[in-house]
Amino acid sequence: MNRRTLVSPLAALFLVLLLICSCTAVRIPPGERPEGEKPKGDPFSRVYAVPFKEFHPRLNQALQKYAGEKPGNSFQVTHLGNDQVIIRGFYQKEANQARLPIVITIKPAGPEKTHLEIKPPADQVATSDTSVSELFKILERETGFLPAE
Repeated sequence: MNRRTLVSPLAALFLVLLLICSCTAVRIPPGERPEGEKPKGDPFSRVYAVPFKEFHPRLNQALQKYAGEKPGNSFQVTHLGNDQVIIRGFYQKEANQARLPIVITIKPAGPEKTHLEIKPPADQVATSDTSVSELFKILERETGFLPAE
């Protein structure tokens, strides 16, 4: 057997395996995660076991109340529809903090469920994770809605 004919199929096989492995994500089964390490969900979205039509008015009311009590915060509904509601605004925890521009999107997530997403600007995602978490806590406290399990 010629050495050249043996190398070519092996190289092709190696290349195919490399391509397959580079395109698939490695997933660790839940039972095999290191102790104390939890799977990370999207820190910018949550699902609530509340109907969409009941959820978005109370959310907007809570945002307006918070903005009225805390100067530097403002929120405005920019899209109101049957399939989604978009609220744009600025969130500021403390007076000496920079205002964080955010977009809040509310969508139905099935019967009796609503999906809420709070997105900061793309260039500020890494630094605004805690601010978004704080805003979720404020909204949950003001509306009384808790995330669905």
